[in-house]
Amino acid sequence: MDFKVVFKETLLHDLEQIVRRIAVDNPIAAKSLGNFIVNRCESLSFFPERYPKVRQRPGIRRVVIRKNFKLFYRVRSDLGLVEVLRCWDSRRGSDPRTD
Repeated sequence: MDFKVVFKETLLHDLEQIVRRIAVDNPIAAKSLGNFIVNRCESLSFFPERYPKVRQRPGIRRVVIRKNFKLFYRVRSDLGLVEVLRCWDSRRGSDPRTD
């Protein structure tokens, strides 16, 4: 079963900030990373349970992208939905709020 992937506003804000920050020094790399992150989000439509749950946040899962970035998402099996909540640059410190 394929799930519908929904990009939450918090994810869109995070992604915009990441891409803008990188684009200052390297616009091509920023665009490439932005596309890579979006593609990874969209790939969650198939078997979204494949990544581990976050112990401290029930119902939230996490996937690490290119060492420094973490995608946080929630699977709503009853609705056939994946809500992508955040894309966090781990160099910024502890994980963000996801509620």
